[in-house]
Amino acid sequence: MMHALRHLYASMMINGGVDVYTLADRLGHSDPACTLRKYVHRVAGAGSKVRQAVKGMYSKAA
Repeated sequence: MMHALRHLYASMMINGGVDVYTLADRLGHSDPACTLRKYVHRVAGAGSKVRQAVKGMYSKAA
């Protein structure tokens, strides 16, 4: 059960936009690559988030 909660927490943080270095630190991983291998998977709506981020960057530059 504890592992499931930890995985849920990590997944929610990634989905919420927390960077992998901060998340790795919070989870006690010395290497962010370990966090990526264990917890990162396809996130629903990720393509939309990328499009919004790019759109936001271009609108600020204009």
